Amino acid sequence: MRVAMSSYAFNNEGGIERASYELALRMADRIDLTLVSAVIDPAPAPPLHWHRVPMRPSPGFAIPVTYSAAASRSIRSLEFDVVHNQGGCATRVQDVITAHSCHRAWWEMKFRNGEALRAIANPFHHAVLQVEQRNYRHGGFRRAIAVSPSVARELTRYYGVDPERITVIPNAVDVGRFRPSDAAAIRARVRARHGYTEDDVVLLFVGKEFRRKGLGAIIDALSILPANTRLLVVGGDDARPFRAQAAALGVGDRIVFTGHSSAVEEYFQAGDVFVFPTIYEAFGLVMLEAAAAGLPIVATPLGVAEEFVTEGRNGAFIERDGRSIAARLAPLVADRDVRRRMGEEARADASAYTSWESVAQRTLDVYAEVAEEKLRTRSAA
Repeated sequence: MRVAMSSYAFNNEGGIERASYELALRMADRIDLTLVSAVIDPAPAPPLHWHRVPMRPSPGFAIPVTYSAAASRSIRSLEFDVVHNQGGCATRVQDVITAHSCHRAWWEMKFRNGEALRAIANPFHHAVLQVEQRNYRHGGFRRAIAVSPSVARELTRYYGVDPERITVIPNAVDVGRFRPSDAAAIRARVRARHGYTEDDVVLLFVGKEFRRKGLGAIIDALSILPANTRLLVVGGDDARPFRAQAAALGVGDRIVFTGHSSAVEEYFQAGDVFVFPTIYEAFGLVMLEAAAAGLPIVATPLGVAEEFVTEGRNGAFIERDGRSIAARLAPLVADRDVRRRMGEEARADASAYTSWESVAQRTLDVYAEVAEEKLRTRSAA
C-alpha cells in the first residue's frame, strides 16, 4: 500500500509534529510511506521517503493556507492509495485526516474567556479556520482520526462530522526514550549547565505557545514559592513579555529560557515537577512524555490530563492562576520523597497507557478500510 502522510513539518519539537513523526517511524517498514512536508528534522532514513514541498516559510501566519496550496500542487501527479493529512496543514486531496485539535473549539474558548480581540487580530487563526473548514466539509474526506473523545465531539458539534466516520486513536509515548539508561548522568549534566543544585526544585514547562499554555500563571506562582524553586522553560516562543513579568515579580534570576531544543527529552530528566496550566488542550502529548520521564503532572484538567492524572497519586489538578498553582505545588516542593513517589506512579501509568505500536496498527486498520472503500467505489463506477 502506497501512503502519503502530509504535514508542514515533522520534527521533535511540537506536539503534532512529534506525534506524526513517531507514528510514521512505526509504520515505515509495513507500508510504502512517503512524508509530504516542507520541513523534516531530523531527515528521514530509508525506508521512509520524503517528498519535499517547495515553499517559503514566510509569512508565518499564512503557512496553513500556503502549505496547503503548495503541497496539493506538488503531489498532484503522484499516485497514492491513501493520502493522510496531519492536523490543519493539509493537502486539498485527502482520504484520512487526523484531528490533533479543533481550532474552532479553541476559538470559541477564547471568546468565552474574554480574549476575543487578541484572537481576531491574529491572521494566523483566520488561516487555520479557513483550512479547517475546508478539511471537514461534507464529502471532503473518508475517515477522520481524533486524538481524544473530546476532539471527536468537537468535530461533530462544529462541523457536523458523522461520528461513524470518526475513529478515536489517542497518541502514545515512547517510555524508553524519556527514561534512558543514563538518565541520572543526563540529569546531572543538564542541571549543572544551568547552575542548579540538588537542593533546587526545578519546575519544568515545555511548549511552543507560552500564553495559551499558561506560562504567565507559573511565573506568578514562582513568586510565591520558596527561593529554591526554579523554572526551566523549554520551547520556541517570544520570551520577552514573560522575562519582563518575571523581572517585575523579582524572580527573573530563577527562570531559564532554553528556546527550542531538538533533544527535549534531556530536559525532562533535569526537572522535578511538570507544570502545565493550559487553557485549551486537545491531547497534550507533552504530559505523557513528562510522566514517562518520572515527573509528577500538575496541570489543568484538559486533554489527556483529564483521564490520566489521579489526584495525589501521579499529580494534581490546578486552576489557571498563580495562587492555585503555588498551593498545589507547595507539598511537592517541600518533600522530595513525595515528588519521587508520585513521579514513579506517573511513569508506571504512562507505560500502561498505550503504545506507538498500537497506534500504528489502529491507523493501518483505518487505511485498509479506506483503501477497500475506494476500490469498491471504483468498481461501482
